[in-house]
Amino acid sequence: VALLKYEAGASVPRHRHEGLETILVLHGTQSDESGDYGVGCCVVNAIGSEHSVWSDTGCVVLIQWDRPVRILSED
Repeated sequence: VALLKYEAGASVPRHRHEGLETILVLHGTQSDESGDYGVGCCVVNAIGSEHSVWSDTGCVVLIQWDRPVRILSED
């Protein structure tokens, strides 16, 4: 479990979830290919799912991982 702060414009490259990931957005907006998630949104990324993550405005999220993610590209 971690509390992550993304500065405006921050991103995480495309990655695969080797375990379950659960995110609660506490401040700002986090985005991925499926949409934008604002304050109070709970995002669940299933085992085997892939995406990249970014925040245009910056955000703070509470995140829980079962296992580390595998980075797929640096794009």
